[in-house]
Amino acid sequence: MPDIVLDYHRLNTPIDHPDLSITRTKLEYPTVDVSFAYLAIINKVKYGSFSTSGYAVLTRDTFTDKAVWAATQVNALAIMFGRYQNYQNTYYSQYNPAANKADHTLVRLSAGTATTIATEAIDIDNKGRGLAISCSGSTIKSLRYEMLSAIDPLALPAPSATISATDTTFASGSFGFRFLRETNAHGGTESGSVWLKAPLTPLPQAQTILEFDVEGDGKEDPFRPSLSKNLVEISSLTSLPDFLYLESKKYQILRNRGFTDEEIQLLLGYIPQHQVDVDAVTWGTFEFRPDKATTVIVIVTGDNLYNSGAIERQKAKAKRVFKAPKDYKDAVALYRRLNREYRHWLAGKDNFAYQTLGWELLDLFQNVDFYYGELVEHRTHYEQMRQIHEHVLWHRLDELEKSLQHISGLTGVLASERSDHLVKVKEIKKRGW
Repeated sequence: MPDIVLDYHRLNTPIDHPDLSITRTKLEYPTVDVSFAYLAIINKVKYGSFSTSGYAVLTRDTFTDKAVWAATQVNALAIMFGRYQNYQNTYYSQYNPAANKADHTLVRLSAGTATTIATEAIDIDNKGRGLAISCSGSTIKSLRYEMLSAIDPLALPAPSATISATDTTFASGSFGFRFLRETNAHGGTESGSVWLKAPLTPLPQAQTILEFDVEGDGKEDPFRPSLSKNLVEISSLTSLPDFLYLESKKYQILRNRGFTDEEIQLLLGYIPQHQVDVDAVTWGTFEFRPDKATTVIVIVTGDNLYNSGAIERQKAKAKRVFKAPKDYKDAVALYRRLNREYRHWLAGKDNFAYQTLGWELLDLFQNVDFYYGELVEHRTHYEQMRQIHEHVLWHRLDELEKSLQHISGLTGVLASERSDHLVKVKEIKKRGW
């Protein structure tokens, strides 16, 4: 009997024919108002790392415009991810109770470099809260929910606060949350309390617009605008929330017994807050790129809760002060003035108008501009856009088109802009990608 030689490469090479199977993984599935527990059951999640701080639970598929909402335990430092590429490239929002009146922040991590792009001037205690990150077009938001009563994740109430930034670094990616953190072995947010949702709107209106120098190194110290700071010991102030006095007392007891800040950090996993920043304001940035410009435009939307007048004190520190737009015409005029100096801005006039005025109509405009730019005009992040399933893109374009069609009562320039943006949607769908 002759020897038989098997060609293992040929035997293990798939036959080149169409895959006509219909499997669960190929079917469309809900991607709005669906819990991550359900996504895990149908094998639509994946896992990713986040620096050295635990791991992220993420959507297996790639999206542009989505939100992730979660019921969180604040002391576990839960984090929400938007347009996650990998552990060095993502947007994320978080609560950090140890910060000095900047406990709610929105951060861009790009090539491992951290840039704080929005901050709410608030101190929060270690209890349960809702936290969300939302991406629509070039608008990135973080939303805080005080859970004073039962919340239905399918019908969320208005958030207690929203911070936002305009940023064009990432056009698509995965969405999710951080589950475990190295200093909280008991875990943080779990998949049953996290929901994938449609983008969340609207925004607060700007109170002033300021220009600041940039500070930080992007590593241990994130890049951020060089806003005025005035740190005051909690023990010297009155009428603050009770939990701040408790944290300050923890710190003072340990310091009086000879512990250094480093030893306190090792012992507790954090340094109890003992100061507040009475100059802190709520703010977000517009196209903050420390590698492109040494200054940044900051949209201020809230004053200091403990010491009013902080906005005026920030104006004194700013390089330039601009009056907040009152209407669309004002916003576009200021955008065009600033764009002559900030030539790296990719986001357009409607992005600026939305972040400064906060109107939901302008969210639709900037969202259409985002798709028109990425799929037709400049195509800067076209490779990122190609990662999205075609039916997902079509569905989102249909949503934007129908939303624009159903708006009535517009006159003047807004009516004209609505027509122009409908034309853009139709052109994208006609040309394809």
